[in-house]
Amino acid sequence: MCFNDIGGIIPVWQLHRVDPGFVYIIESHGKYKIGKSKHAVHRLRAAKTWLPDMKLIGFKPFWGGSHHERMMHVGFANYWYSGEWFSFPEDDDVRELLIEGFCAFSDHLPDRNSIDFIYWFNGSGMAEFVMEMGKQKLSLPKFQRQESDEQKRSF
Repeated sequence: MCFNDIGGIIPVWQLHRVDPGFVYIIESHGKYKIGKSKHAVHRLRAAKTWLPDMKLIGFKPFWGGSHHERMMHVGFANYWYSGEWFSFPEDDDVRELLIEGFCAFSDHLPDRNSIDFIYWFNGSGMAEFVMEMGKQKLSLPKFQRQESDEQKRSF
């Protein structure tokens, strides 16, 4: 089990070891789903029933899994397609940021992932979206609809 020391604190960074979970990314027909699950194997098995031709990009363990998934949804709001799905039709650089950045996280070390996420998220400029959403006092769905290039193209 990779979620040891639940309830403790990661030294130096003072991050609490709470809300253990996996963030995952799957791809289907050029769209990417950023989701979360407490049980990676069960979620993958279930996903294969409703999306048999999906490609698993990865399942990564995090403390604060719900928070990390949400931050990714905010950070990639410009590319929001629908629900938990994102599309990068004209931006290979951002798609690579998502895939390569996500794949760089450890498959077994939630402490490391939770710390590395801070650097990846802030270093990529995604934190600015969180600040803007807060400044405008918008919910995540409203912010995604407002920022989404995909939604802008459909009008």
